[in-house]
Amino acid sequence: MHRFSPRANRAHLVQWREWGEAAFQEAREQDKPIVVFLTAFWCGYCQQMDETSLSNTNIHALLNAFFIPIRVEESQRPDVDLRYNQDGWPTIAFLTPVGDPLFSVNYTAPEPFLALLVKIVDAHQRDSATLLETGARNRAEALARQSKEPPARLGPAIVAEIAGMVEGLADTAHGGYGGPFKFLHTEANDFLLYLHEVTGETSHLDHVAFTLENMRQSRLYDNNDGGFFRYSSKPDWQEPHPEKLLDDQAGLLRNYLRTYLLTGQGVYREIAEALIHYLNTALSSDSSPCFFGCQDYVRPELDLAAVRQGPMTLISLIDELVYCDANARAVSAYLDAWWILGREDCKIRAQQILEQLWETLRVPDGGMYHYTGGEPPVSGLLMDNVMMGTALLDAYGVCGDYVYLARAQHLAEDIVRLHCSPEGGFFDISETGPANLKIPMTVFTQNAQTAIFFVRLADLSGDIAYRKLAHWGLKPFPNTHRHHDAFAAGFGQVLGRLLALPLLVTLSGAPGDPHLRQLARAALTQLRHGDIVLRFQEDRKCEMTTAILRIGDRQIGPINDSAELSPALATA
Repeated sequence: MHRFSPRANRAHLVQWREWGEAAFQEAREQDKPIVVFLTAFWCGYCQQMDETSLSNTNIHALLNAFFIPIRVEESQRPDVDLRYNQDGWPTIAFLTPVGDPLFSVNYTAPEPFLALLVKIVDAHQRDSATLLETGARNRAEALARQSKEPPARLGPAIVAEIAGMVEGLADTAHGGYGGPFKFLHTEANDFLLYLHEVTGETSHLDHVAFTLENMRQSRLYDNNDGGFFRYSSKPDWQEPHPEKLLDDQAGLLRNYLRTYLLTGQGVYREIAEALIHYLNTALSSDSSPCFFGCQDYVRPELDLAAVRQGPMTLISLIDELVYCDANARAVSAYLDAWWILGREDCKIRAQQILEQLWETLRVPDGGMYHYTGGEPPVSGLLMDNVMMGTALLDAYGVCGDYVYLARAQHLAEDIVRLHCSPEGGFFDISETGPANLKIPMTVFTQNAQTAIFFVRLADLSGDIAYRKLAHWGLKPFPNTHRHHDAFAAGFGQVLGRLLALPLLVTLSGAPGDPHLRQLARAALTQLRHGDIVLRFQEDRKCEMTTAILRIGDRQIGPINDSAELSPALATA
């Protein structure tokens, strides 16, 4: 499904092919180099290249006559994006006719891009054998760089090291992590909140609260339409890029809800409510309960001088595709909003989205399709299965319907059958393809998410075998966390949970009840346990919210006084 800049352009006159075996077979049969144009729906430089280089008549002639041009959108094909992205979008990757990599460039103006195409055509026509040898050598060198480090023991020392890494990246002046470009890093916020709950260290909670407050007060938050932009070019959050992704809004909604739960301060509730309103309006339609992929803003006409001068006059664009992984993450956030805030509408919508995804995106042979709204359907991506499974577990944890648990277990079976690597970890794809998609990859951040799913499945189902699968997901990454900065946070949290026995805390009461939040806060912050699993049972008729603790085969409670939670656990 090819999409181009919303402004006037002629990029559609390039004879673009879809990524797939047919395009690569055509390249081999016609002995033509391949050019892969990797773009993003919201990418300003991609739009600019559509309007300039890819609207140039001479470039059209060269691409259509001497190349097999393939256009790929990163949100539709994250597996291709993972393998070819070079420092952002657009990435233009040049391949040999057999699919081996030659080199990649980013945004390139018309004249140098035209000169580059001429040089490649000339090299291919004069000495195609050398070009093929270069591509084969590049492929071999890339495979050699994937050599694995020797296994390391997965223990508390790694959790502590990742905690130190995230703390060291914490920006005490503006909030957030690292710089100069400032990304949202919602998983780093989750990790620090987890560390606060386990250790009682208030500095962790303080930094997350400081971050969330500064973000809300900055230009990163859209005071006109609502929602948060994807990132800022400056560390003070004051130079945002004008795209708002569903996945980011869902992660931030959980951050604000969790911080409200732990602090009781109404400002975090207000922002959470505002995010729900944004999702219910800007990223919604009347025809489906599911959310759209993102909102972007562009100028009606490209005027770089005006961009520098501001203020901006922009029009809104909505990516109306429905992505499985991002919608599943939104489901988890909406379920939190139900029991924490008492938002019955959020529960209803979360359940409707789960049913819609299961009915429309379930692959007959197992797993989930990646998105709806375009052709061809993309299946076999690990993260769709993992995030959908996690959302189903969250629904089971607060709604109690065993259908959700059964479906999560079905997805767990699919993940093991389709994605399990014999050397440890889980492959990012289950269906291989041409060129770099011939080789599945075990991706650090994806395996951390997969391990979180299996730990939670073990905790809620009582089947300890799923914890072994979580360990399997983490074992091939002995010291990889050191190369991922704040993105290692998810690995740190799941390893911390994996090293502890699950302590199940079942809260019974009315959604949104202040005493319910007080009891939940006490359970999270007073019990000092590495794997607290909160469950919720709706009971609007009860006079008092209660908590029941279960660790191993021992049950404690019911308890309705938050001050009694810790002594009761210690006595048991």
